Amino acid sequence: MTGEKKFLALDPRTKFLIWLFTNVVVFSNAPRIFFTLTMTLYALLFILAGKAGSMVKLLAGYAVVLLAQRFLLPLLPSAIATIFATVTYAVLIFPCVMGGMYIISTTSVSQLISAFRRMRVPENFTITMAVTLRYLPALREDVRHILDAMSLRQIKGLEQRLECIYIPILMGTAQTAEELSESAAARGIEYPGRKTSWHTVGFHVQDGIVAFLFLAVCVASFLCKGVLG
Repeated sequence: MTGEKKFLALDPRTKFLIWLFTNVVVFSNAPRIFFTLTMTLYALLFILAGKAGSMVKLLAGYAVVLLAQRFLLPLLPSAIATIFATVTYAVLIFPCVMGGMYIISTTSVSQLISAFRRMRVPENFTITMAVTLRYLPALREDVRHILDAMSLRQIKGLEQRLECIYIPILMGTAQTAEELSESAAARGIEYPGRKTSWHTVGFHVQDGIVAFLFLAVCVASFLCKGVLG
């Protein structure tokens, strides 16, 4: 997890708020235009945060699943099509996926912890989230090392590749989680007194503007129900 590096930096609480608005739009069966609007707003946020590459990958994945759902799914046997249909459910909640990825890719663990403490979130939950989110980069690094080792040894074949990837990950998961927990404890995350943070969080003008835009889309989606298709 890394912080924004370019034009727009939002408070983590704002990111959770607009993600909540997005979930309301998606799960309230709003007209399709508001689905598209939320995706467009998130695409702009990715660009302004210097994460255009992440946005392109997300939209490319969305396009692939959408095309497969439209052209490949009708050609598959019913049993396989049923399994694949559960994957294509991601198309229906894609704005929520974009929102979650935006939070993860633009918020450091320190910023997240600081925001949770400002919101008076229980410390047990804060510590759990911090260790979990810090594990994701560690997992990505482990997978990269495993793939490099497989390439060096010229391991081929689907079964062999799966075995070489999943077994080391499963074996190392507990150890990595324990190391991360010890690292967090060594940095004083369990200290009962008042805690400070290197990363300061706070609301600014851009937070109000972005929150207002997502709120406007959310309210308009309710007002236009039954009017727009």
